[in-house]
Amino acid sequence: MSELLIDVGNSAAKWAIFDGHTLNSNRHSGNFSELAEVLWLAAADAKAVWVASVRGESSDQSLVAELQAVGFSKVHLCGSAQHEDGLLNSYTEPSRMGADRWFAMLGARAYKPGPLLVIDVGSAVTCDLVATDGRHLGGYIFPGPALMEAALQSSTQLVRYTDSLEPTVEPGQSTAECVISGISVAVLGAIREIGAQYPDHQIIFTGGGAAGLNAAGIVGDWRPDLVLEGLLRRAQGTDVVYTP
Repeated sequence: MSELLIDVGNSAAKWAIFDGHTLNSNRHSGNFSELAEVLWLAAADAKAVWVASVRGESSDQSLVAELQAVGFSKVHLCGSAQHEDGLLNSYTEPSRMGADRWFAMLGARAYKPGPLLVIDVGSAVTCDLVATDGRHLGGYIFPGPALMEAALQSSTQLVRYTDSLEPTVEPGQSTAECVISGISVAVLGAIREIGAQYPDHQIIFTGGGAAGLNAAGIVGDWRPDLVLEGLLRRAQGTDVVYTP
């Protein structure tokens, strides 16, 4: 029987069915009721459902209820741990680390031994450092491209436009171009600065905004399903301890 894996981000959800051999992901941007219906049609025979979410307790419980309502009986809501599969959390309160960061690091360690710099570019950009022995050395969180753009448009009087532009680092010649270029320079600059501080760490990146990092000169491995890969480790039965 298969395992159903769900990665719930701030703006959309990704899901995959693992049949013991392959992990093929799909993206869903509708509500939880629609997501549950889609998943039941695709994976009604799943042995269990494993969920990693950054939405918060109320939203998470709503998703669990929708999944159970369509027929899934075993739904596991998964969060970060004190240590798991050789990965050691640096937080004093391990449960406060976002599930996306934890499972991205688990997935990265399953892919490469380290030391690692794990970068996830989504609504927020997270950069986490993992030592070869599995210790989380700390990390960075800053606004992602879409959040930066929304903040500028909502918090200023004159930064207004409706253009939809591709990211670039070339100087802009309109307000929209200047904003997009500025955001690109800010995100790439931050990532380059962190990478320069830890040149021995291999970069692994994921998230909807990370696909173009290689083309921008950031040397690393692109793993679009990294959180799902880490969640699969939990589903396969890692040695996990939740509290210190």
